[in-house]
Amino acid sequence: MGGRRGPGRWAVVLAVAVPVAVAAIVLALVLPGMFGTSELHRAVGSYLTTVGDGATVPARGAGGGCPAGQEDPAAALHRLAGPGFGHHIVSSIETGDSASVNVDLTPKGGAPVQVSLDLHRDDGHWTVCTASAGRILIDPDPF
Repeated sequence: MGGRRGPGRWAVVLAVAVPVAVAAIVLALVLPGMFGTSELHRAVGSYLTTVGDGATVPARGAGGGCPAGQEDPAAALHRLAGPGFGHHIVSSIETGDSASVNVDLTPKGGAPVQVSLDLHRDDGHWTVCTASAGRILIDPDPF
């Protein structure tokens, strides 16, 4: 007895192959967003998208681990890159409840601007404390 041949065989192959291919594409697009980005990077990305789009972000609270007397980070970002910008996270380092993140801001119609952000985590939420021009040196393997 030979195997089944003809148009029916191809219908079965396609009925199985197409959904498997679609599922693989969906997983490839969804999983990196769920598991490939750290909580720190998600917080920074959300903050920079909000500020870059010109929306208002909550002011830093008194105390909360951020140093007093510093320029508002959203105002600093607008001063450095203008009122509308995109962003790209370059590198970061996290130590306990403190972190520093190097980003490139991409102003509309302008050259990228290198910025360093300092953050503090309080009750599980990251807060951008300061934004300054330039980069900090991040050693990926300090030991």
